Amino acid sequence: MALTITGFDAVDRELKRMRAAQSPAINSAIDDAAKFGNQLAVDGIFSKYGFKSKSYVEQYFSVSINPKTLTASISARMRPSTLTRFSSPRYKVGKRAARVAGGFSINVIRNKPVWFSGAFTVIGRNGNQLMFSRKKGDNSWRELNGQKALYGPSVAGSFGYMRDDLEPPIIAHLRKKYGQSAK
Repeated sequence: MALTITGFDAVDRELKRMRAAQSPAINSAIDDAAKFGNQLAVDGIFSKYGFKSKSYVEQYFSVSINPKTLTASISARMRPSTLTRFSSPRYKVGKRAARVAGGFSINVIRNKPVWFSGAFTVIGRNGNQLMFSRKKGDNSWRELNGQKALYGPSVAGSFGYMRDDLEPPIIAHLRKKYGQSAK
């Protein structure tokens, strides 16, 4: 059911004038809130997940602002991150006190390491490091054909999981910036 109003040309002109007068303040508030939301998301993901560098998370976020429709969107890359981004090698003491590779300690969630004792890395076709894992005593396969590499969360997946927690501070920041700009 559509509601149409006719005969209120003065009201329509007044609404257009008010929108034109408030448009710069709204646009400025949206711009500031989008940048604030982007930084808040990067900081939140970096503090919760075990990414080794904040710049890796920052580079896969993008902010787009459309001043005509007064909207902003924050998006992130959906491609999963290889587990080598979250890992550090573990060593065991071998024969004659020599250090022997003992797998990898993986911190997908910050400060909650998990030890993959049969994990190892190889260089992939694109020159990137891929991680695979074997169970103890499993020597049945020596070729990597058909084996799946281990991946961690994507930046976008992490962002999607945290989005509900990020909404209230972004809304509060938007209201604060609009209040400052509208005066």
